Amino acid sequence: MKNSKAATILLSLSLTLGAGAAMAQAMAGNIMGDAKPGDVAIVTNPGTGFSREVKVKDNGKYSVRNLQVGTYTVVIRHEDGSVEAPKQVKLNVGASARVQ
Repeated sequence: MKNSKAATILLSLSLTLGAGAAMAQAMAGNIMGDAKPGDVAIVTNPGTGFSREVKVKDNGKYSVRNLQVGTYTVVIRHEDGSVEAPKQVKLNVGASARVQ
């Protein structure tokens, strides 16, 4: 009887913890886009103050992963220091948003 009760408690605890981890992962999303190799994509969330810079890869692609849902501003800074006009991107739960 004691082993059965302990097993039930362990199973319940592991399901609860597992559900929390899965939920945390689902509350994030990704932003991706294209630019010239060597450029830098600057992704900010004005609502939270979050900001991250990523270098555009040799294939012209960039991505920023595991972001909280919300509205982000993306600016591309070229190697010569000039910047493109900011673009707004809305990131939904569990989705990848492509900057157009």
